[in-house]
Amino acid sequence: MMKWQILGAVALGALATVPAQAQDAAIPDYAGQAQRILDGLDATGMTAAVSIDGKIVYSGALGGIEDGKPTQVTPDTLFPIASISKAFTTTALAMLVDEGKLGWDDPVRKYIPEFAMYDPWVSEHFTVRDALTHRSGLPLGAGDLTIWPDGNASPDDVIATLKYLRPTTGFRDGYAYDNLLYIVAGEIVERVSGKSWTDFITDRIFAPIAMNDCAADMTRIRPGQSFATGHERAAADTHGTPIDKRMTFSATWNAAGGIWCSSGDMMKWGQFWLDGGVAADGKRLLSEEQAKALWTGTTPVSTTISPATGKGSLVLYGLGWFLSTTEGTPVVYHSGGAPGVTSNLIILPAKKTVIFASSNDYMSTAGAWTRHIGDALADGEQDADVIGMAIESSAKANAEAVAALGDAVAPPQDAARPTLPLDAYVGTYRDPWYGTVTISRRGKGLFIDMGRSTLLDGPLTPFDGDTFAAIWPDKTMKADAFVTFTVEDGKAVAMKMKAISDITDFSYDFHDLDLKRE
Repeated sequence: MMKWQILGAVALGALATVPAQAQDAAIPDYAGQAQRILDGLDATGMTAAVSIDGKIVYSGALGGIEDGKPTQVTPDTLFPIASISKAFTTTALAMLVDEGKLGWDDPVRKYIPEFAMYDPWVSEHFTVRDALTHRSGLPLGAGDLTIWPDGNASPDDVIATLKYLRPTTGFRDGYAYDNLLYIVAGEIVERVSGKSWTDFITDRIFAPIAMNDCAADMTRIRPGQSFATGHERAAADTHGTPIDKRMTFSATWNAAGGIWCSSGDMMKWGQFWLDGGVAADGKRLLSEEQAKALWTGTTPVSTTISPATGKGSLVLYGLGWFLSTTEGTPVVYHSGGAPGVTSNLIILPAKKTVIFASSNDYMSTAGAWTRHIGDALADGEQDADVIGMAIESSAKANAEAVAALGDAVAPPQDAARPTLPLDAYVGTYRDPWYGTVTISRRGKGLFIDMGRSTLLDGPLTPFDGDTFAAIWPDKTMKADAFVTFTVEDGKAVAMKMKAISDITDFSYDFHDLDLKRE
């Protein structure tokens, strides 16, 4: 669900080992640094907050909720928190564990009998814990195209899809971030509790913690509430464009990334965790055992060692949380990326500190600010100019993206002509997990229709031999793809796809498709 999600997962510990590039700052310039990253990335808007010892020491609202419109972000504006939602799903499951209704190491099939992975043995032994810890053996973002960018899959469709997705590593043998298995986890919440995931989160978590602004999905945003519009940008653009409304997450995403919150309510969520699963009114929602379980590392994510300082950082994934250290201080965090939005939440338990930001522009705005502030608050010193590096990195990446995308869609000088007449490529191609992709004639050329998506429909441009380029109308997706036909005995019998540029978000997992002509 978005490349910045993975970058945010490893960057806090890594950046903290960079030699100091900014002045030491026992008390960060919260507002100034927020404005600096907003201006440096020309981001549309941002909400941010910090609490220390249970008191909010900074609450900021910058920019607008939609480019070109006068309405400004306020502290009450709701932003999608995207994959930070995963910790709400694991909290719901922990409550059910406390109630004796399920166990972390119970087979998923105990609650979803039709559940199956590609390997029958794995299907039998795949546990609730496995669904939450990104160690399934599936590749990064496997199957996301069923629901991304505007896929129409239901939770039942997602469950049916999993058995066709081929693993690329051994079961429990490594880390690869996924979303579909959190949708499975949300289904477990529903089947065990008898309530919808949305109702469970609203009634059992939001209400007792007094997270009164939050909406468990977009349909729960109340009339009159301020909410942000996400913004994306084509590679050459210097400002965000409001996303196509079709890209807004459907209810299927909820358990993996569907929650909307204000920054103030995210401070309450962070404080709930600093208090060990106890709400502000003193009511314990989680046992100490289960609160600890969610913050216990299960899957190794990365290890970094700085050649300059010799300092290192080990990142683990627990149950809905990343766990690491920076400057010897424990760090618990999660980032999130939704169409046109990025968010990041950092908790420093030893410092009793919560840091949150969300930006309605799909850039590193929120992650850079939270990591910059986190670096300062971890030990009272600004060891790295995280924001400065993010601004520089963004400018470099944008320039490289413009060049890469421009070069990629231009056929090579020695490009071969298609081996077949264009009409010979026309037909319906099917992948077991995705469904159908249709190639048709439009005017003088070919047209591709990715059956689950209305945004991924566009012309096919000859590139080299039997490889064509799919050029999607919405350039902000930065997801154009090569389509290569397999030709046997003068017939197009199959089709493979891959993203043209490596800046394409991992949720466009075209490369996992194995399309055979019907």
